[in-house]
Amino acid sequence: MARLIGIRHRVKRTAEQEARPTMVAILEDGNTRSLELEDETAELDFLMGKFPIAWRGVEDEENLSRFLLHHIKWRLPKEGDSREALYAPHIRKSGKKFEVATKVSSAWDGFKSGDKVFMILGGSGDRLAYALSRRGEEIDASVYRIAPFLFKEERGEATKDDDHTTLACLGSKKPDLFYPVGVRDRGLIQAQEAYRARRDTQKDRIRCEQRLRSHAIGSIFLSEEGRYPEGTVEEAYDNIRANDVILRAIFKEEEAREVELRRAVRALDVWRELFESVEGCGEVLAAGIITSIGDIRRFATMPKLKAFCGVHVLSDGRFARKRAGTVANWNPTARQALYLLADQWVKRPNSERGIKYREYKAKFRAKHSEVIVVDGKKRYTDGHIHKMAIWRTITKFVEHVFKKWKGIEARREEVKAA
Repeated sequence: MARLIGIRHRVKRTAEQEARPTMVAILEDGNTRSLELEDETAELDFLMGKFPIAWRGVEDEENLSRFLLHHIKWRLPKEGDSREALYAPHIRKSGKKFEVATKVSSAWDGFKSGDKVFMILGGSGDRLAYALSRRGEEIDASVYRIAPFLFKEERGEATKDDDHTTLACLGSKKPDLFYPVGVRDRGLIQAQEAYRARRDTQKDRIRCEQRLRSHAIGSIFLSEEGRYPEGTVEEAYDNIRANDVILRAIFKEEEAREVELRRAVRALDVWRELFESVEGCGEVLAAGIITSIGDIRRFATMPKLKAFCGVHVLSDGRFARKRAGTVANWNPTARQALYLLADQWVKRPNSERGIKYREYKAKFRAKHSEVIVVDGKKRYTDGHIHKMAIWRTITKFVEHVFKKWKGIEARREEVKAA
């Protein structure tokens, strides 16, 4: 009988450095046992079926080269160690000190042929789900994920701490609630990783530019000669910026990351069937929206998606935006990408969404023909009407994304069932 494995993936350390290992529950022959994967190396061990579950002492003059280095336990030498304990293969240099091998792994567990793994859709577990899915194709095993809202309904009285066990049991009782992780899903995870890499490189470039500008200003004002620079401060900064080796390397890396991102996005069916035809929406803007949403199956309803993107209406009837004393619990990357996309529509008045924007703007101006003052603030100015029309256009586009993307998923399921 196939083993059923539930995995609750977690980031390994909190901001307070509290340990948070990935939890694994293995259901086999009616019995359940648990494993704790303390770090990413432990996750890789589990992936390759080499996670140590038992240890034994090192034998005299045993050659340890056949063991992975992290499958050996070490300690500092102490008085009374035998000559065999200090045999050359049993010691290693750690910094300025030597350590002695005391134990080696003697039994292992992990992902193997026939296993069925069950995880929650999205979140920090995407990378592990990708690796398990790819490895599963090699060893004839499979990986399934469940939408968070469905799992929350099925959790019942169980606690989050037992999610790994709950997942394994739910996979046994209700496998139809789970989606298999395949090539298409891995492509989406790949796009998310490419977007993250490109964003991180972009931040590095901005930080580097800020450091160079600060250095340029400092070199002028702190000059012992007290000379006034030829040209402006900005020209002095541009000269340093143009000749900085580190900044040039970051620019080159950023270009490479963007090429990878565009390639990853173009491989997605949601790009080809939904976003590619939207005028003003290139691969990078689409990536901000697609990778933030991750998988449309995470959202049970259209209002849930709109709230996630920050384009919803609050309970008091006001549009969602940052206000003092309120929590902005939407995804900032998705909201920013949508706003930048709307800006492209404004610049393309003859595009489909550009026409919609102007229609909404005309309707809002007709409804609110005069500027009014509420609590000392002007309402329904030209700028206010402009923002209202932009956000209405964005909201309608998100509704379109939900319907279209759900349709893509439905057709995909029909093809599988056929």
